[in-house]
Amino acid sequence: MNAGVFVGLDIGRSSLQAAARPAGQKWVAKADDAGICEIANVLSSVQPEIIVIEAQGGIELPVAGTLATTGLPLAFVSRRNVREFAHLVGARGDRSHAELLAHFAELARPEVRPIPNTVVEQLQALKTRQRELLNILALERSRLNTRVTPVQRNIRSHIYFLEKNLASLGEEINQAVRSSSIWQ
Repeated sequence: MNAGVFVGLDIGRSSLQAAARPAGQKWVAKADDAGICEIANVLSSVQPEIIVIEAQGGIELPVAGTLATTGLPLAFVSRRNVREFAHLVGARGDRSHAELLAHFAELARPEVRPIPNTVVEQLQALKTRQRELLNILALERSRLNTRVTPVQRNIRSHIYFLEKNLASLGEEINQAVRSSSIWQ
């Protein structure tokens, strides 16, 4: 890990925003599987001392699951603590929430709780299977242009099955993060 680099990661429903201190670097990605992997790769190359994520009721779990498989140091913080911090440092609206979280990480240095290897292995297996199913789903969607109705009906049925399985895998990833030491 790179001592002295602190990252704040703001997770929204449509985008991910990361900011690093003290260098002032910023990154933005979509909040989909590809964007999450992109942010994970960027943050792995930066090797921060800590990445602070604000607990937001669950939308952060898939991101945390992916980051945990890369061994990045994560710390979840409560909204209340961040809001109080913003008030104390006189944070203005001219900085992003990711920058505020990075500033919080630098000054407050919340505890990083490592995830046990068994949970990391479980998350890696779940993420691998999720990527496999996403690839199969993309292939099936590309085949929907067939004009043969029984084949099209079969493809739609398979797409429905894959989407249900992906939702189930997503829940298993979320549950693995929730039950890990990082979440407590």
